[in-house]
Amino acid sequence: MKTLLCLVLVLPIHAQTLGGFETFSVEENASGWGFYNYASEEAFIANWKLPDTTDAEIYGAFTQDSGVSLFADAMSSSQYFIGDYASAGIDTVICEIYVEDAASFLEAEIYILSGNVFYYSDPYGVDADGWSTLTNSFSGDQWYIYNDTDKVFIPVDLTPPILSDVTEIGVNYYPSSTAADGKLVALDNFGIFPDLTPPALTITTTKRNATIAFTGIPGIQYTVQSSNTLRENSWTNIENPFEITGPSQSTTPLSPQNFFRVRNQVFYLETP
Repeated sequence: MKTLLCLVLVLPIHAQTLGGFETFSVEENASGWGFYNYASEEAFIANWKLPDTTDAEIYGAFTQDSGVSLFADAMSSSQYFIGDYASAGIDTVICEIYVEDAASFLEAEIYILSGNVFYYSDPYGVDADGWSTLTNSFSGDQWYIYNDTDKVFIPVDLTPPILSDVTEIGVNYYPSSTAADGKLVALDNFGIFPDLTPPALTITTTKRNATIAFTGIPGIQYTVQSSNTLRENSWTNIENPFEITGPSQSTTPLSPQNFFRVRNQVFYLETP
């Protein structure tokens, strides 16, 4: 008899919220987000919808070789993206970024502002023009502050006190040269979610049954499934989807060959 553990993460479902999800579906949503131009050191309302497209997103353009930011603060999305991340259990940022010209683009980073201090993620490069997905964890990935005196980034941990007072969050975009002048960058499907690290599974068996155990967290709906073949259409639910905070156990009869997985579906609230 064979058993297999596997986890599947599904993003996201519309349900009870533990964070926010912004698709910029209407211009009013976009107008609350900011665009900061490092060349002029000025902030503007973000532009809505890339030229010659019908998709909804926010965007801005580089000026020479200076960076730009697209961000949310107290004016954005009914304040769904600021506040006490620690108490809400928010741990993960997922968003999509657009780069018009990858050849003149250097990197992007996610940032937050808390207590008048900026905290920065590791930088992300892009391989080609168009859209890419950025994913970052406040607890599982390295973050930094910038030392203006020494001109260096210093690694820091994002502690609960830091995450309890987030007043701004966004993405910084950096060009590699003046060839980026006038080239567009954009942001879409911006979401903050709970810790998406798959829970560790434990499977115990008897001659007749298998018990699948794990520890759940708030903001996630879990579905324990089994299959005899691993074909995608062969998976069946052991029980109905459920929410749980703390230990969970599901028991099912064994057959000659069993595979098990847990589907994770994130609760979020799409901003109005």
